Amino acid sequence: MPVVNSDAFSSGQLGSKIWLCEELERLGWESDRTYVYAGWYGMIGFLLLSRGRFDVKTIRSVDIDPTCERIADMFNEYWVWQDWRFKAVTADCNNFKAPDMDLVINTSTEHFQSRAWWDNIPRGTRVVLQGNNMPHDDHFTHSHSVTDFVSDYDFTSIDFMGSKDFVYPDWSFTRFMVIGTK
Repeated sequence: MPVVNSDAFSSGQLGSKIWLCEELERLGWESDRTYVYAGWYGMIGFLLLSRGRFDVKTIRSVDIDPTCERIADMFNEYWVWQDWRFKAVTADCNNFKAPDMDLVINTSTEHFQSRAWWDNIPRGTRVVLQGNNMPHDDHFTHSHSVTDFVSDYDFTSIDFMGSKDFVYPDWSFTRFMVIGTK
């Protein structure tokens, strides 16, 4: 079994994903096929499916790191064996095209050097994006506010945009989120 990066379960990571779930649930959307870009260990799929408040038929978690597929499928095994209601996939989101997607979630936008992943999402697709203002060696984009974050993407409509502060004793950061239609 590959070593699991414990940062995937940090309060900032999980808090951001729970916030995403809460906002999707509040909107009352449904999804036949959700794709999570840079899905890492499949925690978004796990949370959405286990909470049971967002009507989604299937979730595909796409990550370029081949070690993530096995771990994500393990965490979501309950849904993997149910006709692949959840399934992790090893692929580069920048080159990934799925004609049947109706919702794309990317909570790691700051990790992408290119916008090719965004350009490959078909117009009219609903999208949830998160980014942050945290300085980090592997962050390629930096937003200073939710307005700054949203301005990087050409949405045709926005149903939600907001920010959430994570304040710890020795550091802090702000997570930005936009939910809408490309």
